Amino acid sequence: MKLKDMEKIADFTNHRYVIRMMEPSDWLRHYNEGGEVVNDFILPRGPREQDEFSDTIYHAGTEVPYHWHENGWETFEVANGSVDCVVNGVHFILQKGDLLHLPPYTAHGFTFLEEDTIWRELFQSMNMSGGIFEKNMVNNNYPERRENEEFMRMYRPKKLEPRQRPAAWDDPLTDHSEVFQVRTPDFAWTAHEGNGYSLKLKISKSETGGCKEIWHADLKKGLRAEFAYPHMGYDLYYIQKGRLELTVDAMHEHKAPQKFIVEGDSIIDIPPCTTYSIKVLEDTALYDYGGAADLQACLEDLRRIRLDQPELLENDDEFRAFLRRFKVYCTALSMEG
Repeated sequence: MKLKDMEKIADFTNHRYVIRMMEPSDWLRHYNEGGEVVNDFILPRGPREQDEFSDTIYHAGTEVPYHWHENGWETFEVANGSVDCVVNGVHFILQKGDLLHLPPYTAHGFTFLEEDTIWRELFQSMNMSGGIFEKNMVNNNYPERRENEEFMRMYRPKKLEPRQRPAAWDDPLTDHSEVFQVRTPDFAWTAHEGNGYSLKLKISKSETGGCKEIWHADLKKGLRAEFAYPHMGYDLYYIQKGRLELTVDAMHEHKAPQKFIVEGDSIIDIPPCTTYSIKVLEDTALYDYGGAADLQACLEDLRRIRLDQPELLENDDEFRAFLRRFKVYCTALSMEG
C-alpha cells in the first residue's frame, strides 16, 4: 500500500460497539481447556488492566482448586447453572443471577455443579487472558514442564498461589446471601429510583481499589438516555435481558449515525470521546461494568441539592456541569411513548 492510499483511511479504531456473547464471530479468542471452554470478549485495557471480560463454560463436576491471587480483582456472575464454592473458609452454593466479588488475597475454590454452567468474568489488574494464553503455550510446547513447580512459578509469578483443599468443603452449607463476597439479585449497597429506571449499587469503588463501581439497572420500555458530551474512558454495559437500540453518533469515516439493536447476552462497549444514545425497546436488565463515574457520590450529593438548591436542577447547563464533576456524562433522560 502506498502512502497516499494510507492517508485515505479515516477509521483508525476498528472498534466493535456491540459484542454478542453467544456469537463465535464476536469472540476475540477461544480456548478449549478440557473441563471448560473460555471465550474472550475484551482484553485488559490501560495501565490498570481493567475491563477484561470473558465467559468460561464448564462441564459438570469440573473443579477449580483452592487458591488466592496476590493482585487483581475478580467479579463473577453465574449466568447459567450453579456453583459449589468455598471462599475464605466459608462453604456455600451460588445460583443463577448471583455475583461473587473477590479482592486480592481472598482464597477461593469452586466445583461447577451443572453441565454448561456459564461463569461470566470481569477482571481488573490481573490479565487473566494473558495467563491462559501462556498456559496454553506451555501445554502445547512444553507439556512436561507442567509438573515442574519451579517453572510454573516462574512463568506466572504472583498470579496464583495454591492452597490446601479447605476443610470447609466438608462443612454444612452457609446461606449464600449471608456471605460478604456474594451479591444476590436483591442486594444493594444503595438504591435509586427514577422515571423509567431503578439502580442498585452492587460493588463500590472501595472494593475495587478505586477503579470502578458496578451498578445493576432495570430500565423500562421507552426510556431514552443521551450521552452527548465527549469524555475519556470506556462505557461498558452488559445486557442480561431485554432489547435496546444503540445509536453511535457520526464518527471517523461514518458520515451518519450508526444504529444497532442490542439484545440479552450482549455487551455495549463505547470507546473514549464517543457520543451516543440508548433507547429501551423492551424492559431491560443490565450491568454498568464501566464504572468510572462516581455515581454513588453524585446521587448522595444530588439528594442534598434537591433539598437546599432545587433551582440548580432547573438550569440544564449548571446541572450537567454538576454531573460532570462526578464523571457522569449523561446529558438527557426522557421517557417516550
